[in-house]
Amino acid sequence: MKLRNPKSKTQPTPHPPAPRKNTKVTGELSEAAFLTRAAHRGFGVAKPWGDSRRYDFILDNGTHLHRVQIKCTECIRAQAYETRATYTTGKGRAVYTKNDIDFIAAHVVPLDIWYIIPVEICTPHPMLRFYPHRQAKKMRLEPYREAWHLLQSPEETGKEETGKIEIQARADEAIYRDHDSQSTSIKIVIPSEGADPRSGSAPQSRDLGLDSPIHLPKSSAPWPIPPLKILTTRKTTQILPTPPK
Repeated sequence: MKLRNPKSKTQPTPHPPAPRKNTKVTGELSEAAFLTRAAHRGFGVAKPWGDSRRYDFILDNGTHLHRVQIKCTECIRAQAYETRATYTTGKGRAVYTKNDIDFIAAHVVPLDIWYIIPVEICTPHPMLRFYPHRQAKKMRLEPYREAWHLLQSPEETGKEETGKIEIQARADEAIYRDHDSQSTSIKIVIPSEGADPRSGSAPQSRDLGLDSPIHLPKSSAPWPIPPLKILTTRKTTQILPTPPK
């Protein structure tokens, strides 16, 4: 009696495991994508020498330098694209703070979406979950989706309001005991020093109340004043009508 060979031809042969994706290469591709996107937006981009720093790029917006750390994610876990605002230190992990970096640029690789997040938002909650594929709820980090304006200088975002001086003048009618005259009040509105014009705070005002009219020279007019032309003349000594008796 012949016994069956346990290794028969009908038994399926095991397939070799799929090669594990190199996460370092994925991170390098995201860094290249960030450099391209930032350069197209007009930022100056610098790469620090070596890899001992905790930031990947230095961004120059014309007036300020920002330290930016790149994070990338490409897999959905618990219905979200997930990454962490942490770095390796010794045998453990530490959370990024303002002493380390200024911004985290998180790249959702499959959708090519960027989240520009200030590090102050990431420090208390280092677990970063992104839901760009879900529009039902307003998630915590969605306001930072494609928020490249956070990297711009205040002069670029509020250039037209910086250093604005507004002068308002009004003439109020007043009756005095001796004769009728006008009192002129000039109100100068000057923003306070160091105030951000985007904050919406009320500017300081200075009211210069003057009882007598102010005569300004013609050179202070905002447009040139044409010379006076006499069209017709009247040969008479009486200009005003005779008052009734």
